Amino acid sequence: MRVLIISTPVDTHFLPMLPLVRALTGAGHEVLVAGQPDVTGPAEAAGLATATFGEAFHYMDLRRGRRPEGLRPIEVVGRPPVQQIDGAAQMWRNHAPYFLYDYLELAREWRADLVISDHMEFAGPVVAKVLGVPSVWHRWGVAPTTTFMLGQTRMWLGPLCERLGLDSVPEPDLILDPAPPALASTEAPAARPIRPVPHTGDGTPWTYAAPPGRRVAVALGGYTLDLDGAPLVRRIVDALAAAGGVEAVVSAAPEYRAAIGALPAGMAYSAETAPGLLFPGADLVVHHGGPGSTLAAAALGIPQLVLPQLDETFLAGDKVAAAGAGTTLDTAELQNSEAELADSVRQLLTESAFRDGAQRLRAEIQDMPAPAETITLLEELTTRQEVLA
Repeated sequence: MRVLIISTPVDTHFLPMLPLVRALTGAGHEVLVAGQPDVTGPAEAAGLATATFGEAFHYMDLRRGRRPEGLRPIEVVGRPPVQQIDGAAQMWRNHAPYFLYDYLELAREWRADLVISDHMEFAGPVVAKVLGVPSVWHRWGVAPTTTFMLGQTRMWLGPLCERLGLDSVPEPDLILDPAPPALASTEAPAARPIRPVPHTGDGTPWTYAAPPGRRVAVALGGYTLDLDGAPLVRRIVDALAAAGGVEAVVSAAPEYRAAIGALPAGMAYSAETAPGLLFPGADLVVHHGGPGSTLAAAALGIPQLVLPQLDETFLAGDKVAAAGAGTTLDTAELQNSEAELADSVRQLLTESAFRDGAQRLRAEIQDMPAPAETITLLEELTTRQEVLA
């Protein structure tokens, strides 16, 4: 098969598809990743063939907005309502037309047999339908777009689709969901599970020296730090220090470390961001609710302290807490309280119920089909399409 991968221009939207892409190339299929530099950069780093269109999207420029300097988004606007989180699809609906015709021309010239895109890249199913090949959506988190919002999006993009000879944005032939049952959305269309694989990049795994029960990974993501999150990281490491005897690896690029400050004894900075390098061996992961961190900790069976900052990260925290696999502090007041942070850390490191909940999530994920087990299904999709044609 010749498989075209299209992603909205955010690296964390593309990376969850990477295990499936690797399984495709490992099975001898040709893969081409198309998108803006935000996506093709990580794809090239993974050794994949790419086709780049336009300039970098700079997703974080949209998130900075006009906040007062020094305040995180949660300190300014609080937790967004569910409808607003679901409404994020509107941004990607607006983005879809920009490169749709470029993707269509590329897919036609490259003779793609299958188009796979993330579930917010609405151009993917359109390109596939125009060419008469199957399409697949691959979700990247625990809060996919609801059925209602997908209906709205199809309506909004109707005129564009009509110009291409389609009634509306087609539904994909298959939807893949890396969220285990306990974390999966109940408001989105049904999907086939695909086991999430923690991203490792090409770095070096972190080696923990402390005895089990006192090992912590702090990974709030570059977005959090870029949105004035350094004081929050400082409070986290101070809470860990108050717990006593804790070893921690703190993921932070060098440019943020002066603002965070020197780390307490037993803690060290790492420039690595890949959860597959930082999380294995940890007894607790403190993170922002991003899809990569949430699903990686779940896959590894590690309790989680979720400190959401934006959009669907709040829903990720809710899901983790409801599964009994961790705790979420979803207000600025709770996140800015050293006492709340310290109490959460103590509970998550000492109470076995959270470890049990995390292990239940791990067991659910182990029961999900691996990416390699999905290849046959994708091959059947293209074969069936050829027969129907």
